[in-house]
Amino acid sequence: MSIKRLLFSITFFSATLLLTACGSNEETATGKNDLKEHELASEQVMHLTVESELATTDSVLVAENITFAGVNQFIEGLYRLDENNEPVPALAESEDLSADGLTYTFHLREDAEWSNGDPVTAHDFVFSWRRSVDPTSGAAYAYLFENIKNAADIMTKQLPIEDLGVKAIDDYTLEVTLETPIAYFSSLMSFVSFFPQNEAFVTKTGDLYGTSSETTLSNGPFVLTEWDSGLDENWTYEKNPAYWDAEKVYLTKITNQVIKEVATGVNLFEKGTVDNALLSGEYAKQFQKDPGYTVEYFSRTNYLEVNQTNNPYLKNETLRKALALAINREELTAIILNNGSLPITGLVPDHFVKNPETGTEFAQEAGEFYTYDLPKAQKLVKDAKTELGVDTIELELLGDDDETSKRVMEYLQGELQNNLDGIEIKLLNVPFSARLAKAAAGDFDLISSGWSGYVSDPMIMLDVLYSTSAYNNGGYANKKVDQLIDDAKGVHANDALLRWNDMIKAHHIAIEDAALIPLYQKGEAMLRNPKIKDITINSVGARYSYKNAYIVN
Repeated sequence: MSIKRLLFSITFFSATLLLTACGSNEETATGKNDLKEHELASEQVMHLTVESELATTDSVLVAENITFAGVNQFIEGLYRLDENNEPVPALAESEDLSADGLTYTFHLREDAEWSNGDPVTAHDFVFSWRRSVDPTSGAAYAYLFENIKNAADIMTKQLPIEDLGVKAIDDYTLEVTLETPIAYFSSLMSFVSFFPQNEAFVTKTGDLYGTSSETTLSNGPFVLTEWDSGLDENWTYEKNPAYWDAEKVYLTKITNQVIKEVATGVNLFEKGTVDNALLSGEYAKQFQKDPGYTVEYFSRTNYLEVNQTNNPYLKNETLRKALALAINREELTAIILNNGSLPITGLVPDHFVKNPETGTEFAQEAGEFYTYDLPKAQKLVKDAKTELGVDTIELELLGDDDETSKRVMEYLQGELQNNLDGIEIKLLNVPFSARLAKAAAGDFDLISSGWSGYVSDPMIMLDVLYSTSAYNNGGYANKKVDQLIDDAKGVHANDALLRWNDMIKAHHIAIEDAALIPLYQKGEAMLRNPKIKDITINSVGARYSYKNAYIVN
């Protein structure tokens, strides 16, 4: 059974960030070109705005998306994600997998080194992963290691960390043993939490490790400079001349500046001071025809959780379906949000993962469910009140207290109250941490929430539907759904198509049950300098990689 992962929830539930993790955006200005030397700008320096500070460079402790993206520039692991969210070799030149799908053997390149000159070895992975499962480490993503042999018992202090199923066969051979097969394990190796760490350096710096550029080692395309703490609003990445693939890194410098106000970012972009700016609301409308306008999609579905444990009304399936049908998602995304977000009626987002045989997106194959249908919603709510023996149903809608969340919740309140006779919605906006605490305690009726994928696999999303999941806050339980998820993780784990069909079926049953009410897939509208090419933009994991980016005239 999984350990409860509150810190992970904090990351991926945040509407302001996700976890971490999304999808490569085919509409951006970063499309691949045939690179010719004369096309390159003489100065390969990029100036970025970001929404928040770099929290830490300790990959074991990283817990939010801005820092994930940052660390991904100057440290790398076994794999990177390409523009299609597929893993490509980084420190791992190749891998071998045992017939039972339980043992991975990674063969590491021998020309990778840390910025202090030390070689990057298999021992660095063993050290880092042991730190992650150490129950005293405070690792936000320790649960991701649970399926590695003995990890769960180590995290509950039943076994020593030395018993973790990872070992260095030699300096450049890493062996990992799993408890059960994981279909997406190679992709998971691109996630920051699985990055290596230099034991001697970490030990020497102690509690200061990862708190400044001086107490950070790099092994990636760039090195971190000019960063002093988690409160620093400016920092820089500089090209790493010792990087094993340095000849393919064109950018020489990337500056980062924290800008939290949309108007400020837009003003700096128009002046040519920065190369990107986040858009929302009227700004998104204003710049839609600008050459630099782009929309990036996240592998995040925002939805309403419905308390089927503690609220007698919401235990009624007819009522849940009425609520789902009464929301105009097109209007919500186009008018209320207006930031590139997409209406969605299922749990698994688009631009996320494709059928291994046909190449069809999961979201498309799953089909649409609760599209806006007011007459049907009104009939169902009438039926629900009859079934429940009441004339009025009062529900509290809980959400965050930021501007966007308030705007969305007010819209939902109006939709449900105005469209459905006898439904009364009371709003409760609380700070993010308070909302998470209430969710975990089951102290809500309806709650505005969401989930993000950290690798491109439907199971990452479907896990929230499992009856005993730590993140199934609404208490949804269906034995058929549980069995299908178990089959996808177990007996069909090594059969891609059977596993896919299990997940399609589980998703269909749960959404038909109105286990939760999907609202929209998060998108992000922004301005980006169209002269910048080949930024790798991922919908999962670390959002950006600038390894292959360059600037043209």
